[in-house]
Amino acid sequence: MKMKRLMLLVAALPVLFLVGCKKEKVDPLKPNVMWESNANFGVVELTDRLDAVVQVYAPGKIQEVKLVLNLGSNNNLVNQYIKLEQNKSKGGSNPVLDLVEDESSANLLGGLGMRVGKSLIGQEKFQLDLKKILERILQGQPVENNTTFTIEIRVTDQASSTDAKMARFHFTAAPSISWPKNTFFTEVDLDADAIECKVEILAPGKIDGLKVKLEDGADPAVTSKVKNRTTASVTLIDLIGDTKVADGFKGYFPASSDISGKDRAVLDFGFLYDWKYDMSGASKNVFTITATDQNGKETVQKVTFKKN
Repeated sequence: MKMKRLMLLVAALPVLFLVGCKKEKVDPLKPNVMWESNANFGVVELTDRLDAVVQVYAPGKIQEVKLVLNLGSNNNLVNQYIKLEQNKSKGGSNPVLDLVEDESSANLLGGLGMRVGKSLIGQEKFQLDLKKILERILQGQPVENNTTFTIEIRVTDQASSTDAKMARFHFTAAPSISWPKNTFFTEVDLDADAIECKVEILAPGKIDGLKVKLEDGADPAVTSKVKNRTTASVTLIDLIGDTKVADGFKGYFPASSDISGKDRAVLDFGFLYDWKYDMSGASKNVFTITATDQNGKETVQKVTFKKN
């Protein structure tokens, strides 16, 4: 008897699973906002490669389209694109872009290549690129790490039927590269008193790639030493992809296992003070550091060491 009950429970599981995964029904006669690459409108990372194009459908003909933005402390930046006073951000309220009735809002999106304005009335479909809208509004503004922005798309047709979808964008800061003992990354004279040459990489989005490239024109001895420490005898030091690098720069550059997927790494260029005795004469040795995180965000910084 117990076995029979167990079999009945197991047989019921797939049915329960299917019910739990059942998609929301869409009324073909009412407005609908669809995001093909993010069907469930889950939170997405704001990156260059993000596809944030949404399709707006209204079989009953479009009458009104509004975007309600919540950009936190950046809400006031939206006001310059709003003519209708009641839609502007005031006292913590979220600004509203009226894409049909507000000429200023329509001009913003029109300048980004999106069809908006009163010409939308009576249409059955159009598309919006939400990433382009955010990038235009936030351009040139510093954005704090771990910030979330939202855009609610509200559509009303000529029968007063509506649909509203909330798009959520998370922002993780790109990797940062700093040199505590040389804040402005000024050229280092290897013949002068030694300074600490530890360069720090911080990556809130977790390190995915970390490379150091010795640029052309370096001292031949430096070039040779770098090539001898890379698998393919090249001047590109791949700290994650090249297994030989860990031994070649042991004590100065961390091993792959210590940085891959981590949020911090320290590169010590102090070995150049030892190498300077093998340099043949005056030279300028430039290294380009490239840090990439798991979101595909990249930061590049040069460090320069000269020998007189």
